[in-house]
Amino acid sequence: MVSKTPILDLRLLEYFCAVARTRSFTRAAEELGVAQPSLSEQIKKLEGSLGAPLFERLSRRIELTPVGEALLPKARALLEEAAALPLMLDALREGVRGDLRVGAIPTMLPYFLAPKLRQFVDAHPDVNVHLREATTPELIEQIQDGVLDIAILSVPVEGQGLVMSELFREPLSLAVPDDHPLASLASVDLRQISTERLLVLKEGHCLRDETLTVCQRARVKFAGQFEADQFASIFELIRAGFGVSIVPEMARLSALGCRLIPLDQRASRKVGFIRLERHYVSKPIAAFIAFLREVAKSYK
Repeated sequence: MVSKTPILDLRLLEYFCAVARTRSFTRAAEELGVAQPSLSEQIKKLEGSLGAPLFERLSRRIELTPVGEALLPKARALLEEAAALPLMLDALREGVRGDLRVGAIPTMLPYFLAPKLRQFVDAHPDVNVHLREATTPELIEQIQDGVLDIAILSVPVEGQGLVMSELFREPLSLAVPDDHPLASLASVDLRQISTERLLVLKEGHCLRDETLTVCQRARVKFAGQFEADQFASIFELIRAGFGVSIVPEMARLSALGCRLIPLDQRASRKVGFIRLERHYVSKPIAAFIAFLREVAKSYK
């Protein structure tokens, strides 16, 4: 008897990729907008059609089985090809229209993207822009899984199948309270503030890594370190005199009550974007990249 090759439902593959990415049926169900029992049932259906389990359900987490590990890149590729079909049809029509899913890290969306986004929306009224704010690792995963079309973050990053491009380099400055003894200086060496408490974002934020790298290169060890969930919280803590931080120049307008002082170390971060490497780039994506390059000119 000839065995039948299972016909895979793209929707089931989408469910599988969501669970594999989040490592949680609960979080995957919330992301997909389905009930968790329904999601679990669909995963079991997929496992039944393949004749093998895809996840190992442990007490507090789930892990991919060897079959799941082998299926994941192929499932992502199939979903990517399926998503490209309507985009290819759109290319045959005149004009720029369709959905555009954009992600950005928290230290860029409110300062770099949000103030200029209206220009893109007004220029391309038929493009439906969806925004998502997330950390760098989350954005990379969402690009690879086809959840996002393009993401704005610090480059370079590591990840298979990605195209990345640098837009400009942005200076990093030391942020202190307005009444700080060093606030009147034209520039500052980090060794002058080694007795201060350093405020950084929690792990997963690229600005945290860039801040710690600057400190390591300057061979500076601060008196203490405090981690915050949000960039806005760091400014509030600085204003309250709780500590100092290293911040990007584009955040200056949100730094009321703080003084941003250039560093003698001439530190900077590379602002850029990533997308999936593909032969076909939709008109909305191409238009958005052109928009980003135009906005970046004002930072050079």
